[in-house]
Amino acid sequence: MRALLKQRKYTPAEYLALEEKAETKSEYWNGEIVAMAGGNINHQQIVSNLTVVVSNKVKGRCRVFPSEMKVWVKKRDKFFYPDLTVICDKPSFYKNRQDTIDNPQLIIEVLSKSTARFDRAEKFLSYQTLDSLQEYVLVSQEKAVVEQHIKREDGNWIYQATIGLESTVEFPSVKTKLDLKEIYDLVEFEVENL
Repeated sequence: MRALLKQRKYTPAEYLALEEKAETKSEYWNGEIVAMAGGNINHQQIVSNLTVVVSNKVKGRCRVFPSEMKVWVKKRDKFFYPDLTVICDKPSFYKNRQDTIDNPQLIIEVLSKSTARFDRAEKFLSYQTLDSLQEYVLVSQEKAVVEQHIKREDGNWIYQATIGLESTVEFPSVKTKLDLKEIYDLVEFEVENL
């Protein structure tokens, strides 16, 4: 998994100052700075595909940010780097920082073996505290599976999965559809695909 840089507590300001000078990205979890693992070729390919395809589908309506944009989760005291963040409203920046937002509508994470459990549990629980978030999507890099958590009008979340390269997934938060073939273009699965 990810390793803690030091066993001391940092303030958000200290974290952001260190992050500006760092050669690699780290996330901030309740005062701890946690180094992020690098993504493999499938991870990078899926993020690249999603960035291009989602950007083209929501062009003129929404902003699409790849993993360089941080998301501040105030209620959980955390900064994350989602693989893809989409905002259709005016961006709200953390303390006027142009590299950190706090109002995403759609967040997409590409799962890896080392982060899947964290992305499904703690990260999702944290993201749920964002009032603006309408949809949280997990994309497998081992098989053609896209899992969605979609916020209903009553504030509860529903789960659905789209499986198989011949399938189409709809992202209601940004009113667009993607074929899984587009998401997984040039991705080579290690095991037999669904």
